Amino acid sequence: MAAPRASVLTWPFSTSITLSLFSAAGNLIALAGAGGGRVRDLRIMRLVRRIADQLDWNLLAGAPSWVHAERDLKSVSECALLFLCAAIASFLVLFPMAILLRKLRPAISMAILSVPAFVLAMGGMLSPAMNAAVSLLAAAVVFALVSRVSAESVHRSLSRVALAGIVLIVASLAAFPFAIQKNEVQRHVARAGAPNILLISIDSLRADHLHSYGYPRRTSPNLDALAAEGTSFETVISPTSWTLPAHMTLMTSLPPEEHGVITNRKRLARGIDTLPLRLQRSGYATAGFVSATYLDGLYGFSRGFDDYDDYTLLRVAGEKSRAAITSHLVAQRAINWLQKQSASRERRPFFLFLHFFDVHYNYNPPQQYARMFDAAYAGRATGDVDSVRQGMPSRDLNHVIALYDGEIAWVDSNIGRILDTLRRLGVDKNTIVVITADHGEEFLEHGQAAHYKTLYDEVLRVPLLVRYPGHVAPGRRLQGQVRLMDVAPTVLTLAGFQVSHPGAGAEARSLACLLTSPSPRHVPVLPAFGDLRGEVASVRTGDAKLIRNLRTHKEEFYNLDKDPGERMNIDAVEQGERNQLRLILDRWRSSATSSSTAEADLDDEEKASLKSLGYMQ
Repeated sequence: MAAPRASVLTWPFSTSITLSLFSAAGNLIALAGAGGGRVRDLRIMRLVRRIADQLDWNLLAGAPSWVHAERDLKSVSECALLFLCAAIASFLVLFPMAILLRKLRPAISMAILSVPAFVLAMGGMLSPAMNAAVSLLAAAVVFALVSRVSAESVHRSLSRVALAGIVLIVASLAAFPFAIQKNEVQRHVARAGAPNILLISIDSLRADHLHSYGYPRRTSPNLDALAAEGTSFETVISPTSWTLPAHMTLMTSLPPEEHGVITNRKRLARGIDTLPLRLQRSGYATAGFVSATYLDGLYGFSRGFDDYDDYTLLRVAGEKSRAAITSHLVAQRAINWLQKQSASRERRPFFLFLHFFDVHYNYNPPQQYARMFDAAYAGRATGDVDSVRQGMPSRDLNHVIALYDGEIAWVDSNIGRILDTLRRLGVDKNTIVVITADHGEEFLEHGQAAHYKTLYDEVLRVPLLVRYPGHVAPGRRLQGQVRLMDVAPTVLTLAGFQVSHPGAGAEARSLACLLTSPSPRHVPVLPAFGDLRGEVASVRTGDAKLIRNLRTHKEEFYNLDKDPGERMNIDAVEQGERNQLRLILDRWRSSATSSSTAEADLDDEEKASLKSLGYMQ
């Protein structure tokens, strides 16, 4: 049963269009299940990217800006754009294959084509074995259905479907310019004299390993100089001990219990305002350059950024991100953007967010920095975090810590390049510089290495340095207790925005009055709550701390005045104080309302990268 002669070209075309519609629908449904996303997040696009990566070809680096822009699936025009891109990409793959198969029986050719069509619809998201099994099953079903019908009937049916598909694709193509235009943010004109903002997050940086925080090694000359020119906070507590929820808190000022992104399969819900979104709407030019998988826009981080580069450096790192060295690349990307911004005729204030990953394990800075603090070491210990274990010789552990400190010095030198660029461009006086971290790092203080495992202070206490010449007092070090979630409202207030001031201390608060007051009379101790994957919770009140395992209900209490290292559990805290901590934590857990999150649609490459970092099993 061969295809009719009249269909030598129309048969492959009709078949390809029909299967492309199936593929596009599958891609759109998958994106809807993830709560939205970008053109580049379509499964077929991610499949093509993975193939290109194997050829060392970074497709995203040269992609137009609309490929990276967040799309709202409630918009018909933006849905049409996503459908159009998926359909065209599928057709370009299937049509040449259909031409090659045109002389086969319709049942056989359609069964064969259904296999790549299914792969394109799923984007290879299933395991290879499952992908092959389901593809073969789909081929068998198609063969069984089509083999019972005459070639003329199949051709007639496909022609009708293809005609409807062409109409749909043409309508999507017509909606293309509207989708692009609609995605353009409605900006207000920034107020005259609005300051620039530079926000830097250094992954895994403990506050007590900066020289300006009392560390004996001079790990951070540039950050120390910035602290001398601005103000630093003595006790800043992160809400968790891993990258994704901590950075989501940094950008939303919501704790993990409320933004809901507490596992690596969750993404930020629509409708939640973020720091870059607010600044973008207010006329700021916004850009972000990041270097870790957990800062991927897939999780919602790209919202509000005109330029969010989560592809250049993430691709450099990939599955080898534990060993990749990227700080110099982050710095250079930032410097290039600052220079371009300075040369632009459109003089808008800017918000620049930078994420430095190199302090994160493994600890393998460039050779100069690897030898900086322990050049005499002749042992076998390396910066591989897997080698850090209980019972290891103290000399080896000290060398690992020296490598960690070398990473800090390496990142510090690159931040120095960026600060020098601000001075050279003449914008440093009108730029708010904020430097912080997402969490700290453990070196067996409680038997663990790295992070993501506990809620002790070595992984929760992070630095916070703020410089704004003429506004923030220089050389001041503020005591008390503040939180990572207080950073965003503080930045907004310093930049002249109105920020609501909650009556209770559990919500995010602006610290701007402490920074700008000639002599702040009272630095508050704000209650700091912690969450680890929804399995462990904590509350820190300044002088006491409670850690609770939410599964086993086991509790730990620490008196931080007498026991800052959190070594003496329970007995160091009076019974009345224990009950008070329990009450505070219970009230918080019952009142904190999690936002409705969507599943982050991770592909195999992203899962492999997270597994290599120890975040997935």
